[in-house]
Amino acid sequence: MIRRMILTLACAALAATTVSCGYFQAKHQRDKLADVRVGMTKDQVAGIAGDPLGKELYATDNYWFYYTSPKWYDGMITQDECTPFFFDDDGVLQGWGNRYFREKGIMSVWTQKSINSAIWFF
Repeated sequence: MIRRMILTLACAALAATTVSCGYFQAKHQRDKLADVRVGMTKDQVAGIAGDPLGKELYATDNYWFYYTSPKWYDGMITQDECTPFFFDDDGVLQGWGNRYFREKGIMSVWTQKSINSAIWFF
């Protein structure tokens, strides 16, 4: 009985630690992004905020994503948990945030990168 209670408490502590790590990581990232401004180059943005997420299907050369809003705490980083950034073909930041993307009509879950990477079953 005591072993079961200790094991349960240990599992709960581990789960709480995992959840809080994602929260603090996202908060730290949001704090860094506060210094980013329209007109900055990719190098300037990366110098302030670090490297963007790059392995996700929705990330491309001109569409960068930073993990800023954890919602699920499942260990996966999904597009709805990120702040998107849009750079023009010259590498200059044009805008960021979901509101900017909605207003400009450029937010798309299925970027060409994700379409090329998808596995289709028929």
